[in-house]
Parts: sequence; structure tokens; C-alpha cells
Amino acid sequence: MKAETFLEMAGIPLLIFVICMYYGIRLVISKDISMIRGKGKAPVRDEKEYLEGAAKLMFFLGAAALLMAVLVFVNLYVATAEIIISTFIMGILWKRLEMKYGS
Repeated sequence: MKAETFLEMAGIPLLIFVICMYYGIRLVISKDISMIRGKGKAPVRDEKEYLEGAAKLMFFLGAAALLMAVLVFVNLYVATAEIIISTFIMGILWKRLEMKYGS
């Protein structure tokens, strides 16, 4: 398989993986909530727990994108279903995180 073919098929999921890992690592290192919540939002109830939960969710979505990049070569429909389900799960977990620790 050529590198061009590989990037055509798995380029976008790999890009999403890199972006999610970047933000997850940046959350862990800088401990700056404003990069994901925005500057104008009210402060959270428990900043440490919110940061930990948000970083875990970023890593989860990054792992799901990496799995999608692999599944693209197995079956396109399975890969699409996996990322849709993973995004839906992340949305539910993010909402719970906001309700538990958010403002």
C-alpha cells in the first residue's frame, strides 16, 4: 500500500487523533480550563476533577479516532458506525461532566 493511499483513507481520523491528544496532553500539563470552556464562562465547581474528566474524554475521543483509522481498512461502514457511537458516548459523558462539575 502506498503512503498516498493510506493518507487518503485514514488521514482525517489520524488528524483528529493528533488534535485530541494535543488538547488532552495540554489539559494535563497546563491545567487551563479556559482553552476548552472559553474565557467568558463561569468558573467550575471542582477544577481539578473537571480537568481530569475532560482530559480523559479527550483521550477517549482520540483513541476512538485511531480505532476508526484502523477500521477504515477493514470495513468502511463499521468505521463510520464506531465513530458515530463514540461521538455520541462522548457527548453524553461531557454533558454529565458539565452537570457534575460545571458552573
